[in-house]
Amino acid sequence: MFGYVGLLLVCVAVAAATFVIAVTPFDFVRDHLVQQIKARTGRDLVVSGTTSVSLFPRATVGLTKVSLSAPPAMGGTPMVVADGLEVEIGLASLLLRQPVIQRLVLTRPVIELRIDSEGRRSWEFADASPRPVRLAQLAGKQSTATDAQRVKRVHPGSRLAESVERLMPSRVRIVDGTVRFADDRTGTSHEIGAVDLNLSFDGPGAPLEGKGNLSWRGEKMAFQGAASPFRALLEDRHARLSVKVNGRPVEASYEGVAKLAESPTLEGKVDVKAPSVAALEAWLAKPGATGGSGELNLSTRLSAADGRVSLPELSATIGETRVTGELTVETGGARPHLGGTLTLSELDLGRLLTRSGGRAAASRDPSPGPTPAGPRRYAIADLLKPGSGSRQGSAQKTSPTDRTKRAGGRRDWADDAIDLAPFALADADLKLSVERVVYKDVVSGQARLTLALKDKVAKLTLEDMLLYSGRGRGTLTLDGSGDVPVTGADLKLDGVSAGPLLRDALGLDWLDGRSTIAVSVRGQGSTERQIVEALGGKVEAQTANGSLAGVDVDKLLRDIEHGKLTELQVGPGEKTQFSDFTATFAIVAGLAVNKDLRLIGPRVRVSGEGTIDLGNRRIDYTLNPKIVGGVSTPGAVIKVKDLEIPIRVEGSWDKPAYSVEGQERIAKTLKRVGKNLKSKEVQQAIKGLIEGGDKQTRIKPRELLKKLLEKQ
Repeated sequence: MFGYVGLLLVCVAVAAATFVIAVTPFDFVRDHLVQQIKARTGRDLVVSGTTSVSLFPRATVGLTKVSLSAPPAMGGTPMVVADGLEVEIGLASLLLRQPVIQRLVLTRPVIELRIDSEGRRSWEFADASPRPVRLAQLAGKQSTATDAQRVKRVHPGSRLAESVERLMPSRVRIVDGTVRFADDRTGTSHEIGAVDLNLSFDGPGAPLEGKGNLSWRGEKMAFQGAASPFRALLEDRHARLSVKVNGRPVEASYEGVAKLAESPTLEGKVDVKAPSVAALEAWLAKPGATGGSGELNLSTRLSAADGRVSLPELSATIGETRVTGELTVETGGARPHLGGTLTLSELDLGRLLTRSGGRAAASRDPSPGPTPAGPRRYAIADLLKPGSGSRQGSAQKTSPTDRTKRAGGRRDWADDAIDLAPFALADADLKLSVERVVYKDVVSGQARLTLALKDKVAKLTLEDMLLYSGRGRGTLTLDGSGDVPVTGADLKLDGVSAGPLLRDALGLDWLDGRSTIAVSVRGQGSTERQIVEALGGKVEAQTANGSLAGVDVDKLLRDIEHGKLTELQVGPGEKTQFSDFTATFAIVAGLAVNKDLRLIGPRVRVSGEGTIDLGNRRIDYTLNPKIVGGVSTPGAVIKVKDLEIPIRVEGSWDKPAYSVEGQERIAKTLKRVGKNLKSKEVQQAIKGLIEGGDKQTRIKPRELLKKLLEKQ
């Protein structure tokens, strides 16, 4: 019995289905959909493919090759082109010829979002245009004078909201979609692919919720969000907005309120996390950017309205750098303008300004020149040997284009490209408080700085900086407005420890002591090397109570006083103590020229002049120590005064070679001394000096030295 009843029910169901298929006007559904979209949006929905019908398990109409036209005023390609459009319709509404779309599926759609040169947006619909409506008209009455005074405009968003709520299915899905955005005003464009989106909307006053996946710049990102109530957004009222994005390069979230008006507003909290700043920069299409390879953690309050974005409670860590403070962005000008006050644990100028791995064309032949000999010590006695000549053992001189590459851990100028292109992105006026400023091996203490960036020219003012036991102030200028970057520095360093500063900045160990240094230089080039080779300007240095490395003038003095002429030598590791040192260097095309070096010690005065080839890191210099007398050391046999011993310093500046200047003259003198030592008169004089005698026969050391030097 039950079997017969079941068979009867199946027959009834089949008959009902056959009836529905026979009488349901599916062409009407399609035409109705086209008409409604035209009426509500002003756009044409074109179906150029086939139409299919399915009643089980749901009543659906499938359309292929579907497109939605662009705004008539903008023209161009359709706003939406999809391989397939599946529409699920309530069966009851279908039979009543008032179809209600319950679910919509777009398969492989391409959505074109464009802003033309006049600022018109392709996603703005004709039905959203403002239309004034009088209260009397809404009530179906003739207007009165009182009514006329109470003219009320229905917000265009309300009309759009009504249209969306009538047309919006409760469920929307996009399968393998592509979204393209282009702004003709700026020439920018973006594309998001592999969009898989599920939207749910349960009617007026309900939230719009969505989640899914997409691919952007080769990375798959998951997202979810909710706007509640959705109608408030369309009516330019505030709605609660929650958005989360999660992928390998970054995780980001926003919680707060939003209003999508002519000028959108946001008020909420933003959190951003990235496991690698370098990977995030690469994903954001910033190859070789300079943020480093550490993690990024950012948390801030966000307020955006009327073209102004404020981050009043910014807290971030970028690698090992901590950043706190407040930041604002003004977007109303030709370029965004950044302002605010920030506190940083570190400001690494080298990392910010250079593009890792980028190599600019060198202005000189990059092939290494001959490697100079290592440092040597030169004894005057060596000059008496046969075959000795001028400047024996000194470093081999090279032409300006010969460049000695520093190896084995030694420094050289960098060839990484200096990238000032980011200066074109925005203008800025920022106050910075920094725990330390870093450039390569140079590290400062606490510093207060201001950054002014305008028209691609940055001026970094060092208001006060703790630097190598002293203080620094001045300005750094970086000009990215031309084809080749131009840099400049005007700095005053007071009381700095010269030894550590020169070692860290230039790899030099020549000078130590408390120094005051004034620097005013300019250069241009796309790399550090090119800038140094084109450098021009002036450097003034004054150092007190320090030492000059490479020669011990006091030791030379003692050796001469004791007659140890065969032990006279100069070389690295020796130092001359002084109470005052001054020098001025005029720099032209990377060549620093000095003519006024002055050094004052207890028994010595040193002058000097020469050149330093900054690009090749080489020195060619002459020191002129002059012994000015004073109390002789115990045991001295010769008293010297106003004796001058010129010393040459040349070669690679980190490891120069030293020699006695005028070696031929000194060698000739010493040979004559040796010859005179054989004369009977000189021998008797020395014997008298050593053994003593009466006052009539005793010869003074000065007279002996005169006989040694003048006897032929």
